[in-house]
Amino acid sequence: MPEMRRDPITKNWVIIATERARRPESELIDGDALAEGIAHDPACFFCTGNEYTTPPEVMAYRREESMSDKPGWSLRVVPNKYAALNMEGSFKLDNSNNNNLKVSGYAAGLAEVIIETDHHSKNIALFNNKETFAVLKSYRDRYLVLSQEDAIEYITIFRNNGKEAGATLIHPHSQILAIPIVPINVKNEIGGAKEHYDKTLNCIYCDIIENELREKRRIVCETDNFLAFAPYWSKTPFETWVAPKFHSARYETLSNLHLEELAIVWKAVLYKIYAGLDNPPYNYYIHTAPVHESPDKYYHWHMEFIPKLTMAAGFELATGMYINITIPEDCADFLRDIPVK
Repeated sequence: MPEMRRDPITKNWVIIATERARRPESELIDGDALAEGIAHDPACFFCTGNEYTTPPEVMAYRREESMSDKPGWSLRVVPNKYAALNMEGSFKLDNSNNNNLKVSGYAAGLAEVIIETDHHSKNIALFNNKETFAVLKSYRDRYLVLSQEDAIEYITIFRNNGKEAGATLIHPHSQILAIPIVPINVKNEIGGAKEHYDKTLNCIYCDIIENELREKRRIVCETDNFLAFAPYWSKTPFETWVAPKFHSARYETLSNLHLEELAIVWKAVLYKIYAGLDNPPYNYYIHTAPVHESPDKYYHWHMEFIPKLTMAAGFELATGMYINITIPEDCADFLRDIPVK
């Protein structure tokens, strides 16, 4: 029979359509499909030798001493040439018409692109731990810089993989947007976390992690300090969260040692999804505490990985609820059994 499960943080409900769920049976990608593809495309804006086609870099990790905006880099960060927002104006609510139905403000903010490798088409799931660490470190390093802007209230870090997930370029890249408001999804998480803390004096995320470690049914992989798991209330098939086992509200406070350990878990998640589900389109993002708010006692940063295996349709759009056709416990079992290469 169908089951409804509630997200304990936001109180949103999910329908688990158990009568339609099956344990995934597809074979793993074979060795031939693990080829890294084209190393360099002379027409790609992000490839080595084409640095002049992007805005000047704001950060780069280099294999050798070389000049900015020149070859020799292994990871490069540039302003988004087609940014949806900028700092040419300030965000102020405009209600000059005295009409609360028409409130607006300048789209003030910053947008950057993390070019994750100089290899044109290497899938991030095939990065080694050192390369994955570099990507995670760049997220932290750029967050620390962008958060110095007084006008910025929230910084979102995300990645789109595949056309169906919103990616428009093949070359591996992530994005960072610094915006002048705190998004409603994050506000809802913080609100739910505070409500739980006020009742229990516990962080709800810490309680969730403790429960996952105790039940062990939804764990995908783990290290001493980080856990990957399929949430009990997964909205979509193979939704996977990664979070620190220790309490931490802010991703940007992670040390290099923690990032190196996180890279092991994140690499494992990426590879298991890639190999087990035939490199599906996906989105992932980091939820961390707002720049100027202090929910540190009760909020807990985490990474959410959402494969695009189903499509939101009429019910989801009408209600804001999701129908998940798989059982999270089965998804975790399937991913857990996939060896990481």
